Amino acid sequence: MTDLRPGFLSDAFRMDGRRALIVGGRGALARAMAATLADLGCSVALASRRQSDCEALASEIAETFGVKTIGLACDISDEASVERTVRDTVEALGGLDVLVNNAGASWWGLPQDIPLKGWQKVMDVNVTGTFLACRHAARHMIGAGGGAIINIASVGAFISFRPEDGQVVPYTTSKAAIVHLTRDLAAQWAEHGIRINAIAPGTIETGMTETLDQATQERTMRRILLGRFGVPSDLAGALALLASDAGSFMTAQTVIVDGGQSVG
Repeated sequence: MTDLRPGFLSDAFRMDGRRALIVGGRGALARAMAATLADLGCSVALASRRQSDCEALASEIAETFGVKTIGLACDISDEASVERTVRDTVEALGGLDVLVNNAGASWWGLPQDIPLKGWQKVMDVNVTGTFLACRHAARHMIGAGGGAIINIASVGAFISFRPEDGQVVPYTTSKAAIVHLTRDLAAQWAEHGIRINAIAPGTIETGMTETLDQATQERTMRRILLGRFGVPSDLAGALALLASDAGSFMTAQTVIVDGGQSVG
């Protein structure tokens, strides 16, 4: 990045020959993330409990971008499954340079009514699962000379909701934990050349937003300075920056991509 020649910046974003694993590798967000990394030259492994969905998306990405893409089965709350997924990625792609932790769970309800199993499910997937994926990816990256890890947090880590706007205390608490986990792991593994950052999306148009009633959608929209919900591709720029050499001097940070929702 110090050689300011024509093309220096576009070259910094290129990721040709690198290998990425997206955990939580199904759905609209995973599709946008896989397309982003593939467009920059990465080969990509997509992993979730629904392997068939990951395989279907992998086929689409491979056909569209011409990079090696595979679908794997992974239960993010099961350490043996996470370890196997990292190992299978390394074997299939020849290494692991980038990990994206996109797996997530939520539980809706007033905090006084949420069953303990609901709380535990969200923490097991969002916090423990993220830690497990980071740990097993880092074990490989330490031996390989470094890498980049991107954890998907949420604007909910920075704002709180009244009951009529969102009864998601386990979810927002878990995402706040991911923000701090990102900072802690970055401090622990910097000496090994591992950069760890997070992206905190705001309200993104996915299946989850479609479950909100019209009044809740309108109230949420009024909090967003840019006056619209995000779309999955709005995360592409932040992901490209944090995964590539363009973000080589960034670690322990959370990039908020929310259209100003956390301010409004």
